[in-house]
Amino acid sequence: MRSLRGPKLPRNLLHTMYRITREEGRYDPEKGGQFTGGKPVEVPFQGVVMPMNNEDLQYMDSGTSTINVQKVYTNGETLEIGAQFRDGYDDQVYTVKQELTHGPIHSMKRYMVEKKGGSKPK
Repeated sequence: MRSLRGPKLPRNLLHTMYRITREEGRYDPEKGGQFTGGKPVEVPFQGVVMPMNNEDLQYMDSGTSTINVQKVYTNGETLEIGAQFRDGYDDQVYTVKQELTHGPIHSMKRYMVEKKGGSKPK
C-alpha cells in the first residue's frame, strides 16, 4: 500500500535546477604552495520558481523586498539561507534569502529567493 506524505508539486511543473557549490580548495605545490579555490560544482534538483504574492510579502521576516524577489518550491529539497542555485529553464542564478515554511504538514519546501545581481539598494 502506498503511503501518503502530503501534497507534492506536479511533475510537469518541475524542472531541473542546479545548486551551486564549490569543491574544497587546496594548497598547490606546483604553484609554490599557493592556495587555489575549489572549482564550482552544480548539483541537480527538481523545483520551480514562482512570483511572490501579497500574502507572502505580508508575512516576510526580512522586512524589505524588491522586484527581483521570487519564491522557489521543491518537493523536499533543502536549501540553506545564502545558498545559490541556477534555474535550468532560463539560466538565471538566484540566492536563497529566507525559508517560507509550511510547518510540519508535509515535505514540500518553499523559499524566498532573489535574482543574483538584479537589485541594488538606493
